[in-house]
Amino acid sequence: MKLVKDSISEQIYSIIKEEILLAKRKPGEQINPRKLADEFETSVMPIRDALNQLANEGLVIRKPRVGFFVRSFTPKEAKDLMEVRKLYELYCLEKYFDKIDRKKLSDYLDRSLEKIDISYKDREFDELDENIHDLIVKASNNSWLINGYNSIKNYIVVLKHLDTGQVQAAQREHISLINAILDGDKEKAMKVLEEHIQRVTEELMMSLISQ
Repeated sequence: MKLVKDSISEQIYSIIKEEILLAKRKPGEQINPRKLADEFETSVMPIRDALNQLANEGLVIRKPRVGFFVRSFTPKEAKDLMEVRKLYELYCLEKYFDKIDRKKLSDYLDRSLEKIDISYKDREFDELDENIHDLIVKASNNSWLINGYNSIKNYIVVLKHLDTGQVQAAQREHISLINAILDGDKEKAMKVLEEHIQRVTEELMMSLISQ
């Protein structure tokens, strides 16, 4: 793959990051810098720069004298991470319920209804899924909460793509959540969100244990 000359390491970083987030590179998989250098028709240096940047973000693990590996998760690590996710999202939903952008939610509802019969995870589903959950946290307008949530969001995306659960179930839950918020029913919205994250967690645990 030929790259333009400007910011080669940044381009490589973006490509590899997306491959990791979408689970095209599997957890625990070794990343060979020389192989990538041949693939991108560049030297090893920008490859290593990109991998070091990903390592600093926690998506790649550096093993001295061994190499670079895609970050993997134990079932406990994944469960703990999903617990933290639930804390962030449920707290923001409860405390900032009235501040959630209803106009954007209505747009997300229309898009969710259009993809209700989807049977696989595509880029549009990923973006919609992320936007819905982000909107709840961003309603806080609290930079500490938002930055804290963002610090684990890459991991959430990785785990989401390890989950073999049905996309249709997630879409139905998103629609139910959005409708509850638009109806002003905080109690129902809290219940739907908690059950949604719990279901995803349980399916993720099954996927990790069976690997």
